[in-house]
Amino acid sequence: MNGRDGDPDDGGPYEPTWESLDTHPVPEWYHDAKLGIFVHWGVYSVPAWAPTDAEIGGDHASPYAEWYPYYMYDEDSPTHAYHVAEYGEDVEYDDFIREWDATEWDPAEWADLFADVGARYVVLTGEHHDGFPLWDTHYTKYSAAQMGPERDLVGDLAAAVRDRGLRFGASYHANYNYYQPGFEGRFGHPDYAAGPLRGEESRPGPEYVDFMNAKYRELIRRYDPDIMWFDTPNAESDHLRAKELMADFYNRAAERGRDVVVNDRAATDAVGGTIDPEDPGETHGDFITPEYATLDRVTERKWEACRGLGHSFGYNRAEDESDHIDPADLVRTFVDIVAKNGNLLLNVGPRADGTIPDPQRERLEALGDWLTVNGEAVFGTRPWTVAEDGESGVPVRYTWRDGVLYAMALAWPDDQLTLGVPAHTRSVPGDATLLTDGGGRACGTSTQRETVTVSLPERPDHEHAYVVRFGGVDRP
Repeated sequence: MNGRDGDPDDGGPYEPTWESLDTHPVPEWYHDAKLGIFVHWGVYSVPAWAPTDAEIGGDHASPYAEWYPYYMYDEDSPTHAYHVAEYGEDVEYDDFIREWDATEWDPAEWADLFADVGARYVVLTGEHHDGFPLWDTHYTKYSAAQMGPERDLVGDLAAAVRDRGLRFGASYHANYNYYQPGFEGRFGHPDYAAGPLRGEESRPGPEYVDFMNAKYRELIRRYDPDIMWFDTPNAESDHLRAKELMADFYNRAAERGRDVVVNDRAATDAVGGTIDPEDPGETHGDFITPEYATLDRVTERKWEACRGLGHSFGYNRAEDESDHIDPADLVRTFVDIVAKNGNLLLNVGPRADGTIPDPQRERLEALGDWLTVNGEAVFGTRPWTVAEDGESGVPVRYTWRDGVLYAMALAWPDDQLTLGVPAHTRSVPGDATLLTDGGGRACGTSTQRETVTVSLPERPDHEHAYVVRFGGVDRP
């Protein structure tokens, strides 16, 4: 499908082969960033419901409210029962579009919140599995720019977060479209995507692939995202022409002197950590993406854990306070991820009107408060020789940067902290400093052959995890 913004650029350093694409380096800014915000927002934010006790990927239910448009048509699903009871048999998914008006949305306020938390990048759902793009696309009238909010949500948020110095990404979930008749070999009229609910095993036909890929190229040409985040492929790269899309994205960025990243979900033969995060096998893309999961060791391969603040990515009105991650667990999970060469893509699910629910906002602010004191142990660091310490009486995670080692205790260890640092480095740890909101406090140390014991001052005012900084530590 040819048309405005939809044709690939010619030439560049990357060829559409895995051998060539795998030479693309992960940019330093992405290693440095550590924290991104994922935003799932769409027509599904109007009904905004899922059973909170369902298992991810269940046959007839999921805790993901953004899958409402799928499960509402499954007569064996609790989502279908909820839909009939709440709205009636005759209400279709597209009927929710007119109710999605985003009247309270302030993209600058979102950007301020995300920047204040400490996020370095933001990824918005450019198009989810419902096939409803959030930008002003040339290829269909079925979009947020011409229906519902009647606003270019991608463009407005990209501008707002970049004004705050953050990088911007878009997620593209069109590989798996709930309704598109093109998956059954018949290409539906692109003005309206709705069709019969398709089977999980059906694959996109060639006309749909043309349509999907033209929108993708339009998206990257309009907004120059720093991150392209694919999701839920159900066909191999040759069928989807995914290698061509990745090469086009990399080459366009190289031509403009920009450093970009792509995740591992562009095709079934690219996907990794979502299948088995501990043994992803062969993967392609700049990083693997375990979902509601983390790795148990330092990995050379860059990875990014993605999860919501509750059980869902999209806003779920059925979730209460108890369904959201405890702030202490959020901080400790984040620290653990960073120590093992990961980033955290932490999801926010706004209401249909554009406001962020208080339980989500409160947890973002708690993480931001912790990072205000301890951010130097996170941003711009790299994993040390080991991620964890077994010598101390409390869990400890390590990060390192330019001869400075950070030991992050995931609970307060009372008056002293014993660490196995000397066993992993040729250097003798230098001065030790406890990070606090009033500045660093010097700590006394006692070094043995394989351990160093830090004498701690009184407990600082902040919560959840406590950082001791050592100077003069190498990374063998």
